[in-house]
Amino acid sequence: MNHYEIVFIFNPDEKEEGKSLFNKILEKTKSIKGQIHRSEEIGSRRLAYPIKDYYRGEYFLINLECNSSELLSITDLFKFNENILRTSVLRKKQAETSKSALMDQTQDSSYEKVSNEEGLVKKVSNEAKEVLSKAEEVVEDVIEEVKEAAEKVEEVVEEVVEEAVEKAEEVVEAAEEVVEEVVEKAEEVAEDVIEEVKEAAEKVEEVVEEVVEEAVEKAEEVVEAAEEVVEEVVEKAEEVAEDVIEEVKEAAEKVEEVVEEVVEEAKEKAKGVFAKVKNVFKSDKKK
Repeated sequence: MNHYEIVFIFNPDEKEEGKSLFNKILEKTKSIKGQIHRSEEIGSRRLAYPIKDYYRGEYFLINLECNSSELLSITDLFKFNENILRTSVLRKKQAETSKSALMDQTQDSSYEKVSNEEGLVKKVSNEAKEVLSKAEEVVEDVIEEVKEAAEKVEEVVEEVVEEAVEKAEEVVEAAEEVVEEVVEKAEEVAEDVIEEVKEAAEKVEEVVEEVVEEAVEKAEEVVEAAEEVVEEVVEKAEEVAEDVIEEVKEAAEKVEEVVEEVVEEAKEKAKGVFAKVKNVFKSDKKK
């Protein structure tokens, strides 16, 4: 972390607002885990030259320690504040803890007594020049640091871009090789599948032909067997029919003979009956 000295001059008519800003800087430093080595509300001092028509200003001084990247979050508190007359941010080599010269001068009553003398004007002017000189040095240091950081960032970006391009090219090459291998394997697999399908089709065709031939042969055998069975059945049916016809003829002849015999017997019996009847009639007439 770096050491910094912050001095700001505030509108003397808004002293309380100046104290509030002073406290905000202290709180902000603590929130970014910085350290406060010295903080002074110096008070009202006569300005070396008028600023915004003010001849006096409220002085505040803070010596703190923080990272250079965090300093901006502190100096941002000065932005857009019209009551700030001047600000100074100086980089220090070490922490400042003893009472500042500005505080000593302000507390020394004799300082105010000789404030209108030319020597005081020159002294304040020299102090202002030193402050401005230090400020310029700090600004130059900051600009150099920013330039160095920018150059480093540019170098890192170039390296990252080169590495990314190389990796992308490697990935593209690897992808092309993989695609070629996949295409080759796919073609080989397709050829193998086609051959297998052809072989399977040929086998199926052979099996179908064999099955058809066997089916035809079996069908022919079944037809022949059926024809033989039909012939046998017809022959047997004819024989059975002839036997039945003979039996029917014989039965008919027997029936005819029986009928003739019955008829003869019936005739004979009828003749006997008629004879008896006649005899009965004759005997009745005689009586």
